[in-house]
Amino acid sequence: MKLRKKHIILLLLESLICTISIAFTTVLEKTDEVSAVLLTKERVFEAGNTIVLDFKLNTPVRTQLFIHSSFGSNVIDSDEQNTAHFVVPEFMAKKKGLVSYTLLGGSGSLYEGEIRIIPNTKTKVHLESYIGPPSIIAGGEDYTMQIIVPTDSYDNPLPDSTAVLIRHQFLDIEKESILQSKDMIGWINIFSYEQSGRILLFSKVGGTVSKEFSVEVYPSLPENFEIKSNRKHAYADGNQITEFITSIIKDEYGNIVSDGSLVKFVIRDAKGLLLHTQGSTVNGQAVGKILHPDHKDTWQIKAYVPGMAESNTLTIAYTQVLNDFEVKFNDDNREITIGPLISFMEQLIPDGTIVKIDIFKDNQKIETRIKTSSQGIVRFLLQDGFYVSGNYDIQIKALGIQKEFKNIALK
Repeated sequence: MKLRKKHIILLLLESLICTISIAFTTVLEKTDEVSAVLLTKERVFEAGNTIVLDFKLNTPVRTQLFIHSSFGSNVIDSDEQNTAHFVVPEFMAKKKGLVSYTLLGGSGSLYEGEIRIIPNTKTKVHLESYIGPPSIIAGGEDYTMQIIVPTDSYDNPLPDSTAVLIRHQFLDIEKESILQSKDMIGWINIFSYEQSGRILLFSKVGGTVSKEFSVEVYPSLPENFEIKSNRKHAYADGNQITEFITSIIKDEYGNIVSDGSLVKFVIRDAKGLLLHTQGSTVNGQAVGKILHPDHKDTWQIKAYVPGMAESNTLTIAYTQVLNDFEVKFNDDNREITIGPLISFMEQLIPDGTIVKIDIFKDNQKIETRIKTSSQGIVRFLLQDGFYVSGNYDIQIKALGIQKEFKNIALK
């Protein structure tokens, strides 16, 4: 019986000791728990200023601060052992936006929060200006856009509703307007005028002025125009040049079209065949040049600014320059001499006139030969190594005149 009581007493003592031990351990854990309070009152800072975050710890421990912003993440140490005094890195302190942070100490996170960095309006304003497109069309429908991005010295866009002065000049017109920036930018559409010329633009924010920009206003689409011809004579000598000249080509507002505008001249001859020449405008006029035909012909000429404008149809005629020519056969008919070719004033035809002969045997064309005149004469040699002895038919063409010789015997 006494032994049993002794056991009961021992069990009670053990239970009491365990209870005291657990309570003591709990008190110790509570005593060792670390907490932090942010002492820095500011939550908004201007870019470029020193940003310090101060914390008060209930127990001195080694701490670190984890910082995250749009420029990346970083972990910094306190500037003194067992304190919580942190300076935000300069590269983060210069850029606007939200910066979140977490104070780390002991075995985990002690404090979390965020601060906001705003543009520094006390620094000199910088302007980024953009103009585009750099050229527009006259008439009031086409436009260019001017965009201004005002920033502080750290390249942070200034707050919305920043006043932006925009001014432009065109001929004797000057206009200005004041915009309020939104979503980091100020912008405006500048429409063309009816006249062609150059628009000068600039912008200003505070005491900062942008550089001068320019936008070219080019003439609008050309209107229909007239053409005329210019030639030294009307003879079809295949040697002189005929010029086709446009009137001054303008747009619907009276602006002379830009230099270098392409004009194509399409020529239809009496057989319906098409010839082409072209020219580029200088001071609104274009000139196309082409050689005279080498035979009597009538041309119809029409000019086009491709896809935009066209001219009247011009008709000009060319007179036969040559009425007849001599042909001589020598050296067993293997040497053919044509000429002299006499022009409209009984002068020798200019050198370079084309003469063509077609050679037939047994009613089959076997060759066409072409030569150009020199001092009014053209000579063809029919070598016996190429042309066997026999009878040939020969056609000769020069300046629209054709002669035929039948059964020419080559020996």
